[in-house]
Amino acid sequence: MHKRCSVCGQPFEPEIGFYYGAMFISYLFIAFISLLSVGISVFVFKFPVEISFLILILFLAIIFVWNLKFSRSLWIHIIVKYDPSYKPIAAKEN
Repeated sequence: MHKRCSVCGQPFEPEIGFYYGAMFISYLFIAFISLLSVGISVFVFKFPVEISFLILILFLAIIFVWNLKFSRSLWIHIIVKYDPSYKPIAAKEN
């Protein structure tokens, strides 16, 4: 992750533990996907429970990084409000 936004300079980690709430978003998203996919594969497609869980684990391993970034992005969008009138920070020269 970048340290700051390249347009406005907003730090992407304002404080230690800022993304703790993103863990709950990630948990809710993964729990919903897990229940839905296993339920559909068992009751609709008549797969055995073991095969359904194996498919689910493989799928969750594939989307792990995407889910991490998605939940962090959603969390910072909930906490940090967008201000269209904000003027971008000028680049500092060293």
